[in-house]
Amino acid sequence: MKDLLKLAGYAMSLTLVVGFVAATPAWASYSIDQQRKLSLKYDVYAGGFKALNASLVMDLDKKAYDMDLQAETQGFIGSLFPWKGSYSTSGHAEKGELIPTVYTERNTWRQSVKTTEMSYAPNGKMLKTTVQNNGRTTVDRNINETLAANTLDVLTGVLVMFQNVKSTHKCEGKFPVFDGKRRFNISVSDDGTEVLPKSDYSSFSGEALRCTLKVEPVAGFAAKDQKRGWMAVQNHTEAHHKLPTIWLARFKKSNEIIPVRMEIASDYGSVVAHLSHSTYN
Repeated sequence: MKDLLKLAGYAMSLTLVVGFVAATPAWASYSIDQQRKLSLKYDVYAGGFKALNASLVMDLDKKAYDMDLQAETQGFIGSLFPWKGSYSTSGHAEKGELIPTVYTERNTWRQSVKTTEMSYAPNGKMLKTTVQNNGRTTVDRNINETLAANTLDVLTGVLVMFQNVKSTHKCEGKFPVFDGKRRFNISVSDDGTEVLPKSDYSSFSGEALRCTLKVEPVAGFAAKDQKRGWMAVQNHTEAHHKLPTIWLARFKKSNEIIPVRMEIASDYGSVVAHLSHSTYN
């Protein structure tokens, strides 16, 4: 049972790799020549089991954007550990910079539901966080401006990072993130290119940029944060001398950068997410 719990935790964390890569507006200029909507679906396997389904939708316009990430445990692991997560953001673009309006995340574990919303001013300054936890609502307007300065929500940051890779053809840099309480850096390192072969698991084959990720706590972290969530997974993968890895490639129909494969190490082998389906309109 403990082994399955660990596998479920690895798989859930891997699903959030896409939403864990963030950047500041200074790294890349948002450049969309026409409105487009990309819908991406992923299958996540852990220890030979299909553990999760996930989807990422990016609705992009010259002056506005919306992103939505959904994930849910599946199969045998899902029956034992029923978890759902949804993460969304919307905002606008000014002079090539992305400015979020509202970011929302909702996590459901069995019968427990927690929703967190971060609201922003038109200039991108965070105004408040609103947390609903099993019927109880808490509003916090005392945002630590020092920690929040020059950061984005994680999904807006994902889009900025994709734009950076699109313009530089590299995956590199150190990017600051703020989740309402904690500030941390995401270090992204370029690990060259790799040709991913055809597979029954993936809808993508071809050349992709290989990137490794590392979370570096800056402030707001408690000692227990090192032993749970993403930090626990990262510490474990580092013990295996293999950092979490994401492969990025150009979506041929729109020329946008998208994640096509993600992987982390575990005691039970690799936990891998494959791009299983993609549409563009």
